[in-house]
Amino acid sequence: MTAVQAVLALLILLAQLLAWRYFHARIKSRFLKAVLNLVYILFNILGIYALLTVFVLNFPAPSFFIWDFIVRPGLTWELVHLFWLPPAALVGLMRLAWTGLVKREPKGLTKLFMREKPGPGLTDPAGLLLVLMLALSFYGYSRQLAPPDVARLEIPYPDLPQELDGFTMAVASDFHYGAGQNLQELVRAFEIIAGEKPHAVFLLGDMVSNRNSLLASDYREPLALLENVPYGVWGVLGNHDHYTENPHNVLQLLSNAKAEILSDRRANLRGLPLTVTGFDDPGTRDFDLYPLSFPDESRTLPFQAVQGPASPPDNFNVVLTHRPSGAADAAARGTDLYLAGHARGGGFRLPGFRDANPAALFYAYTSGRYTLDGMEIYVTDGLAAPVSPFRLFAWPEIAVITLKRGPKPPAEGEEAPPPAEAAPSAHPDVSGPAGGGSADGGAESGSATASPSGAPVTAP
Repeated sequence: MTAVQAVLALLILLAQLLAWRYFHARIKSRFLKAVLNLVYILFNILGIYALLTVFVLNFPAPSFFIWDFIVRPGLTWELVHLFWLPPAALVGLMRLAWTGLVKREPKGLTKLFMREKPGPGLTDPAGLLLVLMLALSFYGYSRQLAPPDVARLEIPYPDLPQELDGFTMAVASDFHYGAGQNLQELVRAFEIIAGEKPHAVFLLGDMVSNRNSLLASDYREPLALLENVPYGVWGVLGNHDHYTENPHNVLQLLSNAKAEILSDRRANLRGLPLTVTGFDDPGTRDFDLYPLSFPDESRTLPFQAVQGPASPPDNFNVVLTHRPSGAADAAARGTDLYLAGHARGGGFRLPGFRDANPAALFYAYTSGRYTLDGMEIYVTDGLAAPVSPFRLFAWPEIAVITLKRGPKPPAEGEEAPPPAEAAPSAHPDVSGPAGGGSADGGAESGSATASPSGAPVTAP
């Protein structure tokens, strides 16, 4: 157990002690007090087992029953109290300031959470905060168990190679298998990806979230669902993959399951003017920084150390990285599309305000689509959290991005450019003009055919 984990454990213990004292002082019935004691004992047993499974011992991924009836309820119980502690402490300090400085009636700290005489009083701010936290966590818990959202978007590029017009890529990150997802949920995510029928799949790391690197062997079944993806499955490792006892096992087992892991490597997709460059997690290159390895926006990516064939001058360039850092460096090197995960939308954010989340304290890009110096950025909210069994308003997602040849939308306050004549589509699943002709009745300048791999490309 690291020092940070020990501090979190102490904070959870303190929060539960204060919450127990709060309820115990307000309940009159001995029977209800006994029930309260039993609930705290039972859920702490579940929580301790869950924390040992995730953080300390080299346990395998728990079974479906253990996962949904022991690990997740235990983690939820512990985290609800942890998240309740800061606002409750703030309320307590405000009350102390009011009684001690304004009303000049100093009271002991214990009376911030406990009345002098037990009785009805569950409607004071600290109690309402705890009830609200329990309600929100239940909502987030139930939402986390549902299938992930599919975020579909089109990104236009004026100079996109014609062969890539209509090219779709599925982007998924932060699977956290072993702590955030069980095997059934992992398979469900890959079934959703396969159902979108993308031309390529990009996996952005945190494939496992447990000290046991051999959990990556369980990806064989889910990845088999993507064996018909025309241009393959590509990925990078995340920080939690490096926190296992042997990150090389994760890379090798995923590669054995037919996922091409690009750790500081570059690859040109066969038959397409598209280059993919993948970087190993930038936050875990220096293990002495763990676990406080927050990258800053000035971090550079090791382009000079990338192995693999050079990208042809006219190729469309995609960068895969786990953390959304180093984007400025990628833009300066001519990257067209930058894909990242890790931030998970902050885990908790205000509805309708995507950047009002804790991750925004460390990253400039935390959720969704951004533009930087002409480079498009997409940061996926990912599928799971490394420990928390619930999130709020930053729901799990799989992104499906379609590249389109066309003008960029005008910036705010600018006039839209006049519509250009539609270019012929390179993919048969993208509709062209009705009847197959141009707007003025002329013949099309190109036709679509299929490559030996089954993926459509444009014939001259």
